[in-house]
Amino acid sequence: GCTTSAAGNTGLCAAHGGGMRCKHAGCSKAAVYSTGFCLGHGGGKRCKHEGCSTCAIDSAGLCKAHGGGKRCAREGCARSARGGSDHCITHG
Repeated sequence: GCTTSAAGNTGLCAAHGGGMRCKHAGCSKAAVYSTGFCLGHGGGKRCKHEGCSTCAIDSAGLCKAHGGGKRCAREGCARSARGGSDHCITHG
């Protein structure tokens, strides 16, 4: 079974239907913070890079394309690390 903490008073985690759902018509993803929308529909923090409207993925306030998140551990590679790995898809 799932071992993730329940969201809200539903008894279910966000991945299994618990917590608040996105307000966008037809979307059943979990809403982030108090925005009422999922990341794909404008919920959460946005990338600080000028002109970018993608969601930020780290405390620096940047999306993956603009340097946010964990980078590949291979020397000289500036790509994003994938999942729980320390490397990008090429070096993983």
